[in-house]
Amino acid sequence: MWKKNKIALLLTLLLIAAVTWIIVKETQKPKNGYVLISEVYNGFEMKKEMEKKFLLVKNSREKILDSLELELKILGARIQKENEKNPATIAEFTTRRDEYVERKKTYEEDNNALSQKYDKEILAQLNQYVKNYGEENKYAYIFGSDGNGSLMYANEGDNITKEVIIYINNKYKGE
Repeated sequence: MWKKNKIALLLTLLLIAAVTWIIVKETQKPKNGYVLISEVYNGFEMKKEMEKKFLLVKNSREKILDSLELELKILGARIQKENEKNPATIAEFTTRRDEYVERKKTYEEDNNALSQKYDKEILAQLNQYVKNYGEENKYAYIFGSDGNGSLMYANEGDNITKEVIIYINNKYKGE
């Protein structure tokens, strides 16, 4: 009788050990997930704020260019009306036209540089937040899907885009 109880106890202990081992292995199994890059980028509050800042600068520059262009049109119309071409008006038109062309070129270059600067800042912050999310939530890998073939298929259950957007926006807000 004592041998049967020993065997039953031993089998029970082995069963408990096996179940414990399986549970431990499953909880230690690395998690993988993926995000839809464009959704995360477009859903990031920092990106939205930087976009508003950029549009304010761009729009104010466009207003300046519009004013210069209107002045050019007025001067051009005045030159067309004058029977004899007034050298002073023509010189003023040429100066204003050159100023307009130079400012337009400068503004376009500045807008491109500002856009690239903001994109770089946004991506750096976004990458840091996604890294933090992965570390805090014990992910082995978080893949980015952007539709270019780098991630050809993933189980929809591994899509963590919404969770990541919530996380990065909370981090950005300081929460």
